[in-house]
Amino acid sequence: MQNITAIISITCTAAGFLATAITFIARFVKSTKERKKAQDLAKLCDALMPFIARAESFLNYTGLEKKEFVMTKANQFAIDNKITFNNNLVNEKIEELVRLTREVNARGQASSSLQNKFILGAKAS
Repeated sequence: MQNITAIISITCTAAGFLATAITFIARFVKSTKERKKAQDLAKLCDALMPFIARAESFLNYTGLEKKEFVMTKANQFAIDNKITFNNNLVNEKIEELVRLTREVNARGQASSSLQNKFILGAKAS
């Protein structure tokens, strides 16, 4: 009777430990995959800005054609670096970066215009 109680106790403890170990391993694998996806996305986003800058240098192209150029370059970058390419996500990132660039440029132009007015006002007095 004592042997059966000891065996059941050890079996239950081992089952609990096994369940905990399986849960830990599953979460570890999942977090590793998510971390890899996040690193790949960061690498892809870092590569987008030079593509956008290059596309902006094209003078006789529409915004849609420039965006298509950036999407093509980003897709090629993803293929070269074995990164899963999510078209919608990259499209959103491009829009976000272009919007941010426009805001910064607008602030820079407003600031430059104010500085010019100040300098002109100083010269006049």
